[in-house]
Amino acid sequence: MKYYFAPMEGITLYPLRNVHREVFGEGVDKYCTPFLTAASTFHFKNREKKDVLPEKCSKAFEDYGSQIEPQIMAGNGENFLWAAREMKKLGYKGVNLNLGCPAPTVVNRHKGSGLLQDPEYLDKMLKEIFGAVEAGEVVGGKPFNKRRDEEDLADLGRNMYPEISLKTRLGFSNPAEATELMKVYAGYPLKELTIHARVREDYYAGHPRIEDFIKAVKVYRQCGGSADLIYNGNVNSVEDYKKLQKELGLFEGGAAPGSDDSCHISGIMLGRGLLSNPALARELKGGERLQPEELKIYLRKLYDAYSEYIPEDRNVIFKMLEHWAFLHVHFKDSDKCLKAIRKSRSKGEYQAAVNGIFAKCEFV
Repeated sequence: MKYYFAPMEGITLYPLRNVHREVFGEGVDKYCTPFLTAASTFHFKNREKKDVLPEKCSKAFEDYGSQIEPQIMAGNGENFLWAAREMKKLGYKGVNLNLGCPAPTVVNRHKGSGLLQDPEYLDKMLKEIFGAVEAGEVVGGKPFNKRRDEEDLADLGRNMYPEISLKTRLGFSNPAEATELMKVYAGYPLKELTIHARVREDYYAGHPRIEDFIKAVKVYRQCGGSADLIYNGNVNSVEDYKKLQKELGLFEGGAAPGSDDSCHISGIMLGRGLLSNPALARELKGGERLQPEELKIYLRKLYDAYSEYIPEDRNVIFKMLEHWAFLHVHFKDSDKCLKAIRKSRSKGEYQAAVNGIFAKCEFV
């Protein structure tokens, strides 16, 4: 089973990816970046482009091109194809098309999960994308840059595009929509298909729709879909994984032989679970549970990495508080110590408060 770190806007940026890889990376097979917007200007925002520059990758990534996968947000094939080529130029071997983001600002622009409302349009978009990939054709980009683009990609020939994966939900408002969506996806040579077992209207609340996930997988396979399938949704502990195994009819190594009810998956995408327990992927692979000393090292390295990324101590502390919103569960009776962390206004105050929670609270 493979384990991926899910793309999380404003969180899974290169400071976190690098530090997590250095401290806990032996369990995570791939890190997905927050989405890069493939705009009609054919220009990335500076902060988005900076996040995927190879020089920002830690040496702990032995092969960043395979171990990190940029996620692209696009509303049409032309924009996506341009963005995918740009990622290929940077050395990335795969990209992921975002079809799951539920944010209203994204949906209203007919992107992310907004595309799930129109399977016919989505089919045409994917047809344009994979048609260009198969033909090795330069599609998208500013007209006056096209010659330069073709020259930059000349050595790649028909391999000018990275492998393409999708991350989707079961539908926009009703999981029954998954049937048509899976028929569309099955028609294209995807590398991986990640399915978040919710619809857009669920956002991230409630229990994942496991039965609907199983139905969707069966439709996808029956229609000839051959991509590796990745499950996403509420795997936050080893216990959650064991429960999922039972629900999907899995055993270690894949689907139970001879089981018509089995739902084989190749991997699991972890999001909030890895924020709460950075060692979760390691534990799922049978490794050691999270230890307090390594968590302390992780937090120190993360603070230092954010200090280089964000100006001013207070802003760095705000960023660290995003992590403490998940990590506090490891400290028993920690309200008073957490309050001290939240009230910190300088690096010194913050570090003293963190030392306090480790010294005074039982680690669970």
